[in-house]
Amino acid sequence: MPFSYREAIDQMLTLADFERKSRAGEPPSWHLKRMEALLARVGDPHLAVPAVHVAGSKGKGSTSAMIASCLRAAGYRTGLYTSPHLHRFTERIQIDGQPISGEEFAALMERLWPDVEAMAAQDTLGRVSVFELLTAMAFVHFRDTRCGAAVIEVGMGGRLDATNLVQPAISVITPISLDHVLILGDTIAKIALEKAGIIKPGVGVVTGRQEPEARRVLERVASETQAPLTDAMSAAALVSEEPPSEGPQKFILLGRLGEHHITLPLLGPHQIDNARSAVAALEALAASGFNVTTASIARGLREVKWPARAEIVTHGPPMILADGAHNEASARTLAATIDRHFATRSPVIYVIGGTFGHDYTATARTLMRHGGASGRPRNAKLIVTQSRHPKAVPAADFAAALEKDKVTPAASASDTASALEMARQLAGPNGIIVATGSLFIAAEAVELLRGIRPELYPDLKGPFTLPYTVAGV
Repeated sequence: MPFSYREAIDQMLTLADFERKSRAGEPPSWHLKRMEALLARVGDPHLAVPAVHVAGSKGKGSTSAMIASCLRAAGYRTGLYTSPHLHRFTERIQIDGQPISGEEFAALMERLWPDVEAMAAQDTLGRVSVFELLTAMAFVHFRDTRCGAAVIEVGMGGRLDATNLVQPAISVITPISLDHVLILGDTIAKIALEKAGIIKPGVGVVTGRQEPEARRVLERVASETQAPLTDAMSAAALVSEEPPSEGPQKFILLGRLGEHHITLPLLGPHQIDNARSAVAALEALAASGFNVTTASIARGLREVKWPARAEIVTHGPPMILADGAHNEASARTLAATIDRHFATRSPVIYVIGGTFGHDYTATARTLMRHGGASGRPRNAKLIVTQSRHPKAVPAADFAAALEKDKVTPAASASDTASALEMARQLAGPNGIIVATGSLFIAAEAVELLRGIRPELYPDLKGPFTLPYTVAGV
């Protein structure tokens, strides 16, 4: 009997899953030989579709979504592979903005599973991981559905990431900051070297706004590999922008194709920078023969969707945003976005949860101490909570860690739903609630507020969450 979608998920999650790190299988050694062998068994699908490969610490998902939307607007059947997902695994593999169906996902799993088992039986390269299998499934799907282009987001790092066997038409490296320090390194330079691992000999690379320490590493690696390097901040110059509002951002960029008049639904000054990286990459593709124009870029950016990134989930009152900020750098970006677009809203109530492996206290401190337009800290309060995720930091532990840093939360809640209830009481009619601290908190807030039934897995105990039905929300 063919796999059902649920059976396919359960089967896949018997493999090592490093996003949860709570399943069977010891962590395999970090290398690309296992992924190379798996792809060879299924006909090297990663070489069949022209690809854009995107790495970075911040903004790689948004930039990937922008590039994919613009390629779709240019008439290309476009694959998009991203991680993690918000609600369902199928979100990770998309074509023309639509996730793969559950039936297609199950069929791919059933098709590739014999290769996974055969490699395990050989016992020479270690067992395939969840992320490696998903990556192979995406490549196969994009090839078999005859995509004209694919945008591939790196999972973590770059050099040894399962996606790094792709031979891209262009590579993109968005801003680099301290993140995943236990795995990638404890300095910007070390992390930049891992991200620079996606740079291929002779293949152009577009870089977003970078710290000087990161830029030096990227420039050195690009020089060593003879990869033409384009600084997006120069190549897609910001000519002008309209005053910020709670609606889409409007601005003009000047690139090699001419002026780009952009309306961007994604909020925050960082998203303007991400758009500049996307435009620089798309213009490089145009120079290599892709049918990309200023019109297709404008349409693609106008239509782009990338949920739970400073996303207005409900206008309220109170207004509620969801954002996956999970480290100090992304917290600064989130605070700047709130200052830019929601300066008149007060108080700001952060519903925040942490995930082990990230500096969650630095995230909270940054949000609380960030100065608004006046330079003074905003009227902000923290409600500490925790997501369903197995790596979620218990709310009590988070609150205790903050107390040591002399940051006192307004309240603590055992789950996101309870935290949102508390936040609504504190926010009042003119306040703004921001669900953040991890993409998992942001996703749960979206689920609760929009009545989305999430996908739960064997190690995520408890029933499906219920819609958030507090009166007035």
